[in-house]
Amino acid sequence: MVKNNILSIQDIHTFINNTFVTVTPIETRRLGGQFAKFLHRGDIVFLYGECGSGKTTFVQGIVRAFGNRIFAKSASFIIVNEYNAFENTKLFHLDLYRLDKIDIYELGLEEYIYSNNISLIEWPDRLLGMKSNNSWNILLKQDYDVNKRIIKIDKIK
Repeated sequence: MVKNNILSIQDIHTFINNTFVTVTPIETRRLGGQFAKFLHRGDIVFLYGECGSGKTTFVQGIVRAFGNRIFAKSASFIIVNEYNAFENTKLFHLDLYRLDKIDIYELGLEEYIYSNNISLIEWPDRLLGMKSNNSWNILLKQDYDVNKRIIKIDKIK
């Protein structure tokens, strides 16, 4: 849980099969930034959640953690945004909201996803034929009754 805008993450195991609660977008971005420290080349992050649940806000924290000054925006109208990560590694932010279910190979998205960079995919349930062992599932849920976000993170084995 994020408390008083302070988050102390010790190691990658803090994220595996764990649930976090954030109250503000700043806390959600901060959690994304802490999570980013454990991403490596070839990792794929699947972000699940309804509209307004905080997927793009979480991605903003990841993008910022890699030193990008650009404020990450939803990629839903252009499908893919590209940012720098580290040592010739790119971050690909894919937002598939505007797509119907589609095979990964129909639009050439595999060139991004399997490029040995880091892919952050919103609405991944729209992508058929996706396979990866270097993946994370992140489920974000906005609880409007108590004004908080519940963020469950798990590593796919």
